[in-house]
Amino acid sequence: MKQLLLLLVCVLMAGCAAELVSSTDKLIIVKARPSRLGEARDIAESECQGRGLHARLTSKPASDQFGFDCVR
Repeated sequence: MKQLLLLLVCVLMAGCAAELVSSTDKLIIVKARPSRLGEARDIAESECQGRGLHARLTSKPASDQFGFDCVR
């Protein structure tokens, strides 16, 4: 019973995590619930840092997505 409960908790938590949807030179899209905006920003920041830039929230393409630009 404990194993089943632990598995259920893990599955539910994984479904709540922010995830990278797409990354281009112009736009980074991260899927996340509004309560997970910090996680979405961290993912975008990591993508932008690889280019020597910083993430700036610029759009909300869908209710569960955030769009970021990489800026200086």
